[in-house]
Amino acid sequence: MDYSETLLFQCISINDCQRMLDCMKAQKRSFYAGEEVYSFDTPRKIVGILLNGQAAVIRYEYNGTRSILENLSPKSIFGEHLSFMPSDDSCIAVVCQTDCQVLFIDYQRLTRTCQNACSCHTQLIRNLLQLLSDKTRALSERVEVLSQRSIREKLMCYFMQLAAGKNSNTFELPFTMIDFADFLSVNRSAMIRELGKMKSEGLIRISKRTITLL
Repeated sequence: MDYSETLLFQCISINDCQRMLDCMKAQKRSFYAGEEVYSFDTPRKIVGILLNGQAAVIRYEYNGTRSILENLSPKSIFGEHLSFMPSDDSCIAVVCQTDCQVLFIDYQRLTRTCQNACSCHTQLIRNLLQLLSDKTRALSERVEVLSQRSIREKLMCYFMQLAAGKNSNTFELPFTMIDFADFLSVNRSAMIRELGKMKSEGLIRISKRTITLL
């Protein structure tokens, strides 16, 4: 992957990007589907870049239930400082949904400028601040979805967000139905029934994971 295409390294040349990764001793690792990539209660704080595959940030409660906090696709960036904090009675982890490759960067090395104070590292810090802003906005959108009272309202709120992001009434769901229910924190059977009602009422059209707002 050309790391300069990721949000963290945008506006940084390929050569500068590779030089910085060597300086920060970035490590690339491979994971199998279902394997845990990173737990947010780990003492070592990192920033991870998903190079390929699909993964999710998942919150596990003490009673065994789970919620999907964020869906990760190639070029997505995760890390405790860029995401959610676990509470005393929960655990948050990044888990592979397919086989994945991940690039790990130590957070302290990432934020500590080199002695030369080179312009590329200054740009990197700017990009990191922009990422924090983007994550805050995404968290606000998720809170908006979860704050809706009914399953239908949650569905429509999330669908409207996806449609606005694609600037189109047709878009792809980034989840399986099981994961989608966990993302909305609702019962899967009740959610599927509600989707069926919305389809029969002419509100939406569904083809596998493709949704069209009518």
